[in-house]
Amino acid sequence: MIVVREWEPAGPFEQMLGSAFEGDDLSLCLALLRNAEFALPISPAAAAGEEPVAWPTMAGDDRTWLIAYTSQEAMRSGVGDASRHYRIVSMVEMAAGWPDPRWGLAVNPGLLVSFFLESGTVARLAVPSMTQDLLVEPGSGVPVVQKLLRPADLHDLLAGGVSRVSGYCHHALDVAHIATPTVLVEALGQSAEEGLVTHEGSVNILRWRVAGPGLYRTPYGGTDEETMTAVAGWVIEEPPFVGLGLVPNVDQVIREYKVDGVGLPHGTEIWELTAAGVEYRRAVYDGDLERWMLVHIVPPGDAARAEDGHAAAAGPPGPYDPEQPR
Repeated sequence: MIVVREWEPAGPFEQMLGSAFEGDDLSLCLALLRNAEFALPISPAAAAGEEPVAWPTMAGDDRTWLIAYTSQEAMRSGVGDASRHYRIVSMVEMAAGWPDPRWGLAVNPGLLVSFFLESGTVARLAVPSMTQDLLVEPGSGVPVVQKLLRPADLHDLLAGGVSRVSGYCHHALDVAHIATPTVLVEALGQSAEEGLVTHEGSVNILRWRVAGPGLYRTPYGGTDEETMTAVAGWVIEEPPFVGLGLVPNVDQVIREYKVDGVGLPHGTEIWELTAAGVEYRRAVYDGDLERWMLVHIVPPGDAARAEDGHAAAAGPPGPYDPEQPR
C-alpha cells in the first residue's frame, strides 16, 4: 500500500508538472515527462562502486514497477531516509536498458503528483516514430538512416541489381560520434553477427536519405507473444531484441527502424569505414539509371582529397562491373 505524501515542487519543471496534473491535462504531463531527467535510487554500495547499479523496483498487485522520481527532492519526499543515493537518467536512457517489457514505470510513487506508466507508454514517450519526430521538429531536415552490410548484401546490391532494402536500419545521427568499425558494431549490438567486419577490419555501410518516413516503423515488441503484448507492439524477435525502439545495447541510445522492401532513393551511398577510422565512399546509386556507380578513390595524401576528410572521386564514377576488382 502506497501512502500519499504532500509534495512541494523543487523547481519550474515540477511546478509545471504539478499544474498540469491538477488540471487533469494528461497530454501535457506526458510531454513534460518525455524530456525530463529522473532520479533513480541506488544503494550505498552501488554509489561507492562496490556492487553493480540495480534498477529500483517495487512490487504491485499485478506487476513489478521501476521507481523514478522527478528530482532529488521528490525522491527524498517519497522514500525518506531509505535511500540517500541516486543516479540521473532520461526517459530514453531508461528505455535503452529496460529490464523487462512486463514491468511498468512508477514516477513519484508515494507523492501526490505521481504517474504509473505501462512499458508501451514508456517506449512511445522515449522513442517516438520517425513521423512523430518530424512533427515535433519540422526543421530538423530529412532523416538519414544506415545499415551495416555483409559481403552477401554487397553482392546483392552491386551485382544482383537489388534496389530495395528490408530488415533493420538505424538513425545515422545517433552513431555519428562513433569512428571505428568494432565500436560501431558493438554499439549496434551486432558483435555476434559474422561477416560485418571484414578481414581488413572495415565495415561497409549502406546510407540513404529517408523518403516516406511512415515506411520506417519503430519496432515496438518483444521476444514472445507475452512481451510483445506488454508493450502493445507488433514485432517478435530473438533475444537480445529490446522491443522499445532502440538497438540492444544498454549503454547506447540508438534509434532503429524496421523496413520491408523500401526502395532506395537516388543518391543512396555505400561507405567503407576502415580500421583507421577513415570513411571512404565506395558507390552511389543512380536512381535514373537504376544502377550503382563505383567511386574511384584518391590515394591517401593526394591533394585532391575532399575538404571534409572523406576521399574524393577521381573523375566520374563508372557502373559496377562484378568482373572488375574494386
